[in-house]
Amino acid sequence: MNLEKFKDLLIAYLRNFHQDDIIMEKDRVNIDLKKLYYFGLMEFVEFTVNHPYEAINIIKECYKEIYFTLKGEELEDIIIELNNIPEVFKRNYTIEKIKSKDIGKLVEFEGIIVMASKIKPMLKKGFYICPKCGRKSVKEIDFLKDCEEVICKCGEVMELIDDRSTYVDFQEIKVQQPLDLMSNPEEPPKYITVFLENSPGIYAGRVKVLGVPIKVRKSKKLPIYDLYVKAISCNVLDEGAKISISEEDIKNIKKLSKRKDIVDILSDRLIPEIKGYSTIKKAVFLQQIKGVKKPNKRADIHILLITDPGIGKTVILRNIAEIPGNVYGSVTTATGVGLTAAVVKEKTEIGEDNWVIKPGLLVKANKGTACIDELTVNKEILSYVLEAMESQTIHVSKGGINAKLPAECAVLAACNPRWGRFDPEKSIAEQINIPAPLLSRFDLIFPIRDVSDNKKDEEIANYIIDLHRAYLNKDINRKIGLDYIEIDGVKVDREFIIKYIHYVRKHKPIIGERAKKMLINYYVEMRKKHQITARQLEAAIRIAEAHAKAKLKEEVDEEDAKVAIEIITECLKEIAYDPETGMLDVDKIIGVAKKERDKLMMVYEIIKELSDDDKLVDYDFILEEAKKRGINEEELENIIKKLIKYGDIDEPKPGRFRVL
Repeated sequence: MNLEKFKDLLIAYLRNFHQDDIIMEKDRVNIDLKKLYYFGLMEFVEFTVNHPYEAINIIKECYKEIYFTLKGEELEDIIIELNNIPEVFKRNYTIEKIKSKDIGKLVEFEGIIVMASKIKPMLKKGFYICPKCGRKSVKEIDFLKDCEEVICKCGEVMELIDDRSTYVDFQEIKVQQPLDLMSNPEEPPKYITVFLENSPGIYAGRVKVLGVPIKVRKSKKLPIYDLYVKAISCNVLDEGAKISISEEDIKNIKKLSKRKDIVDILSDRLIPEIKGYSTIKKAVFLQQIKGVKKPNKRADIHILLITDPGIGKTVILRNIAEIPGNVYGSVTTATGVGLTAAVVKEKTEIGEDNWVIKPGLLVKANKGTACIDELTVNKEILSYVLEAMESQTIHVSKGGINAKLPAECAVLAACNPRWGRFDPEKSIAEQINIPAPLLSRFDLIFPIRDVSDNKKDEEIANYIIDLHRAYLNKDINRKIGLDYIEIDGVKVDREFIIKYIHYVRKHKPIIGERAKKMLINYYVEMRKKHQITARQLEAAIRIAEAHAKAKLKEEVDEEDAKVAIEIITECLKEIAYDPETGMLDVDKIIGVAKKERDKLMMVYEIIKELSDDDKLVDYDFILEEAKKRGINEEELENIIKKLIKYGDIDEPKPGRFRVL
């Protein structure tokens, strides 16, 4: 192929699309192959796919020629990155499809980073001088084949002159094929190692890699090679998992979004194995859609399920984790760094004992949902989760690596109460081993209680048995709609629901005036009566936005605000209701309820009043005063224990107390 004929067109293309890069003297230029293709350089793009490095050298020549014309000076070097292979040449590459036939050609694929080394300087072009005869030599270095030692013609080892040599930033990453791109998600994950020259420093996330597969011989005896990819460009993707949605799918999604009950139907179908719990299912469904992302405001909705044993929390979490982009993990099998990120020493492909980053569950779930089971099992690791939920980032600093990893994900966590069963009389903080700061980051906390009810128990038993039968009998399956149901001529199965979620997720409705007024009135009224905080209002906004997105509305209206208020109110009734006063007490969620706090203060003041001149106060005197103020002996004993635990009083002698 005569490549000279393309130079004029290439120069014209670079002038049209990259003259600003030249003027601004950028040292890295990204060439969009699709634009190049539609500019009329179809043959050149085809040549680029088959001979990428030769094509890059030609682009460099043209770029340098324009630079000289505009600046009147020579350009030493420029980094050329390529992206967006046209569909006609793309062949839908995935990691598992990269084979020996692709060696030396251009491939483009997506992957999730599971390991990343720190950036190291790599010798790219060495300038050598012979100390014996003075001969000079410049050598391009291939890091997979060459070493720094160069022998002069006279037989002497030449010396490398650092200040006249060229170094680039090198990084090695290992990427895993995303589950949503696996031909069979049940198979073991597929991995490939990617070498990044001129790396900007990429440590986590879902990336699009455009590069060239290369072979590296590992066996000295056999002609067998390992396959790697030498990246030409590697970019972190802003969005999460990609779902293929056809025009027919979009038509059906828009059709069903107009139904008044579509959110109820889809939320129930999302977790068909569990009967009932409609509010919880709806909240989890809306969590998958998310609110609207804004600067310094998270769109993700965090949910905590506190369940009695045998309710099926793990079924819920594993079900949601099957949605592409979501990740499941159990604290019983994880460490703090397993949830966040680890910096460890590990043998990499280009050296031994290198410091590398291994992203954990919260980083891998970026843009999706982290489904965390048994959250309270290991209290030591919960501090690791707080940063991710608060700032949606995770900082790591060790072994020369200082990186901020993205953890922009929703958290769906589940745990069992400390004493086996959830007690609505006691605060959440008393029943689960989760620190108050972490607990307060959850928008919604739902206790799922195992309460005996003959009618409900019979319905659940019927449903569970029918589920078992449905897996083996197609007629029963169709009858209970386990695999799918048909609505308005549309087959609604799990695949359709996933497509629905991912399509509406991109929508950005704005809060309308009527919805705004409703949310303000709710907040003001609830704040006056029940002392709710701005956190509940923020949660209501996110839920209302998600509901509006689910129905493809341009504006969050009264219906969406009403649904959000109902979900928040039902949640608060379950975890903050005080049966004595008939009021909601938000303090009961993360600490001491107002009623209990008042009694604690009352007993504290009694002891303080009775302990004149720092004398110790006998228990009997405290009990006598407490009874006058409506506190019985059993309550008093519990209050005294708590005051000692909180460090407000102590008991130097049995039955005698003082204020600290």
